[in-house]
Amino acid sequence: MAVKKPADPRGGHSRVYWAIQDSMAWRALSFSAVALYMAMRRKLGGTNNGNIEATITTLRHAGFKAPSTLAKGLKELQAVGLIDKTRQGGVAWGKQHCSLYRFTDEPVFEHSKLGIDKMPATNEWQRLDTLAAAERAIAEALEKKSPVQKLYRANTNSVRAPPFSNTDSVEAGSLLVQKLKQAPKTKSAADPHPH
Repeated sequence: MAVKKPADPRGGHSRVYWAIQDSMAWRALSFSAVALYMAMRRKLGGTNNGNIEATITTLRHAGFKAPSTLAKGLKELQAVGLIDKTRQGGVAWGKQHCSLYRFTDEPVFEHSKLGIDKMPATNEWQRLDTLAAAERAIAEALEKKSPVQKLYRANTNSVRAPPFSNTDSVEAGSLLVQKLKQAPKTKSAADPHPH
């Protein structure tokens, strides 16, 4: 009769094998990307690989408060092949869907409702055999700009508005500061020194 291993009295755990931790892919990661990997790994159960979300809302408790930090970490992890996207997020059928990810060192079970097919572990992180190659992969991924969806009116006779840029908000902010500085000062009842 086989002896069943008792359950761990300390509960669940996130397993990261030494082969990953000693890899060039891992060594090239920033500290925030390592933290993101571990926060995502915490969500990995027995059969949900491929159905791992990484949103600001679900990762705020792990210290991710800036969307830019989260986006950079996801780009790094994908660039070195530790994770891969299984579903592109966005708006579909009038609903907002988040992107979903898989860990490449684990197999994926089918999730038919999500459109995720079964697949074996692919271990893309193993293809990076030097630190320079891993760092280059990350640098190239971070250089790519995310495509911004441009929304235009359906009426082709209408004139398109110029694209919004950060300089627009800087100019608007500067104008607001100037207006506040030029606004007449009101006398306060508590002000002992009238102007």
